[in-house]
Amino acid sequence: MKTTDTSKTQRPVVLSPAPRPVETLEKPPFISAKKHKKIPAKERIKNLVKKIPFFQEMDYLRRKIHDSPLFDFSVKELARELEEWPPALLLDVTNRCNAKCVWCPNPDLTDLGAMKMDLYRKIIDDYAVRGGVVHFGTFGEPLMDKTLKEKIEYLQKFPTIKRVEVLTNAFFMNEKIIPTLLEHDVAVDISLDELDRETFEDVKKMSYDVVRQNIIDLLKANDRLHRPVPVNFRIKTLKTMAETLDHEFFKIIEGHQCTIALTPIDNNIISNWAGRFDKAGFLDRYGMDSGQSVRFNHKRFNLTNTAPCTQLWKWMVVYWDGSVVLCCADMFSSTPVGNLREDSIRDVWGGTVLTELRKKMIARKRFEIPICQNCDIHLSWHHLKNDYDSDGEPFKGKFL
Repeated sequence: MKTTDTSKTQRPVVLSPAPRPVETLEKPPFISAKKHKKIPAKERIKNLVKKIPFFQEMDYLRRKIHDSPLFDFSVKELARELEEWPPALLLDVTNRCNAKCVWCPNPDLTDLGAMKMDLYRKIIDDYAVRGGVVHFGTFGEPLMDKTLKEKIEYLQKFPTIKRVEVLTNAFFMNEKIIPTLLEHDVAVDISLDELDRETFEDVKKMSYDVVRQNIIDLLKANDRLHRPVPVNFRIKTLKTMAETLDHEFFKIIEGHQCTIALTPIDNNIISNWAGRFDKAGFLDRYGMDSGQSVRFNHKRFNLTNTAPCTQLWKWMVVYWDGSVVLCCADMFSSTPVGNLREDSIRDVWGGTVLTELRKKMIARKRFEIPICQNCDIHLSWHHLKNDYDSDGEPFKGKFL
């Protein structure tokens, strides 16, 4: 990974508007807002290809071939580059969450807490030696951390911190924190999901009106900036694509500087959180097909795919107490690989535990790792090329 560029004079690049493609198996359709561009010929061709008969079957076959050992050579060099230093730090500064989303096992957590400033400073001081991306929010709601403002401000002294991101449900994104986010160029990723009040409050168990107003306030304030910060919306909805696009709140959001990742909920979207979430029960409750009868289901492929998982190279996931867990699916900290209270980032990232787990992955021994045995979030390490260039640098303007 290159470390020579330590400039902090540039604000983060606003995410470039993207065309509106049809839904794919692996990625939600991204809809750009505010600025609309003509869809390039390349994208139009891709969209047409996805509509042809038996596309799912062919895409399934493509993944099966691409994720075989035959093509490991195409990503090994990047993986070795990323093994030198974590390109991103996912900080679970608190695992508390005010929302009780029906597809999330967070309410079952019992070991709750928030990262203390002394521990946070130690971690950041260590990470800033080489730096990278700092991302707040993994298993909880980061804006519930009463010291988050101080934590964001502390990052400003380190030019090696290339980008700062926060993932939030927007309930606490009010006038106290919005100025901090905008002043310090924090990219804001909002897990909004439902757009209408009744469905929103049914599936998320929190006030729709508070979240809606906070979002509008952020978007208006961001639009007033000469160079707005990146704002993205994750809309995972029980409504159809047509119903969502026609919703008045969607149209309000679309009128501002932001991007939108829209994914209608089905058995191919909801995850089982490495076996900790009753996905089948959720699908049954909401009258959805389990997908077991569909041979080419994306999530079913993830359950059986033996290719090395992207998570072991993509980022370092740090629990609120300083323990480092294997991946972003390990909400219950079942597979700790180190602890930054005592150890350095370099010692954990390049240490024996992670090194041996990576070797197992590369040897196609995924199912010898307990947390990986029943995980449908598993994506092959080829996806690293979607987030990092050949030097291990994160692509500008793209949320991790």
